[in-house]
Amino acid sequence: MPIKILTEDLIGMALTAPFPDAARMTRTDVLHDAEATKRIIRRRPTQTQGQALEKLGRAIEYLMDSRMALIDEPSTKADAEALEILMRLNRCVFSECEEIVPVGRRLKAWVLAKVHAH
Repeated sequence: MPIKILTEDLIGMALTAPFPDAARMTRTDVLHDAEATKRIIRRRPTQTQGQALEKLGRAIEYLMDSRMALIDEPSTKADAEALEILMRLNRCVFSECEEIVPVGRRLKAWVLAKVHAH
């Protein structure tokens, strides 16, 4: 897998779900796209998870930068596999972080639970 594709995958790692293509969106699309808002899941890492994410991110960045410096040499399968492993580990740590549920969503779930209970 080329490093270019892996770079594009890395850019979207901050969110659990994919975000709509920013190049094609206008401000009103962002404000009115309720479906996109529902897909965004924010997470709060512990100190240990935060340190792990930081170190993995630096390792990924270092590996990508070191490969970009080697202009005359083609990317190897081992480089792509190393990046995939680091990014998979990064995603695994991120997905284990506590999910932050907005107050409005919690309130809505509580109200709906009360309504359906009666």
